[in-house]
Amino acid sequence: MNINRIGIFGGTFNPVHRGHEAAALGFCGRFGLDRLLIVPTNIPPHKRNETGVSPQHRLEMCEICFGAYDNIEVSDIETKKEGVSYTFDTLSSLKKIYPKELIYFLAGSDMFLSIEHWHKYEEILAMCTFAVAFRKRGEAEKGEVSKLREKLTGRGYKIELLENAAFEVSSTELRERLKNRDFGGLDRYISPGVLDYIKERNIYVL
Repeated sequence: MNINRIGIFGGTFNPVHRGHEAAALGFCGRFGLDRLLIVPTNIPPHKRNETGVSPQHRLEMCEICFGAYDNIEVSDIETKKEGVSYTFDTLSSLKKIYPKELIYFLAGSDMFLSIEHWHKYEEILAMCTFAVAFRKRGEAEKGEVSKLREKLTGRGYKIELLENAAFEVSSTELRERLKNRDFGGLDRYISPGVLDYIKERNIYVL
């Protein structure tokens, strides 16, 4: 009997950009995922002071970005809940929905390097195969990630690396350009549909 593989890709997606899209597609291909859930957070525990774009806007931008992919869907499991979005709670809920499937969880290398400070991180790692996407080019970050991966796999956890091409333009930089209505060339980083959504609703604009 074949066991389906379900991928979970969470984040603020503030805004969702081509780096997120490339990571999602690479994630699907690397692990042969049958379905990938994009899970925008409500209030992320590590970014509570980030700009106040509503969870609904971030959810809708993700739906525009990923709507063309048959095996990718956007989940409101976190945005419909009040309060802080903890990965442990989300994974626990999804394990009940998909009790027989293999669960893969994708996070950026910056978040992986802080995982030992996450709420119930050991329980998180025990529930899934944890996949890491690189955020920066260069050997320094790869060395840090490899060292932590070796430590955690030595404790029996499944940590895999997504050998992706790093996308170095951050959401913070993109928000700054959007605030100043600096739209020139932004379609290199943000899909046209998402960019139109932002412009029409004056999201991020000062």
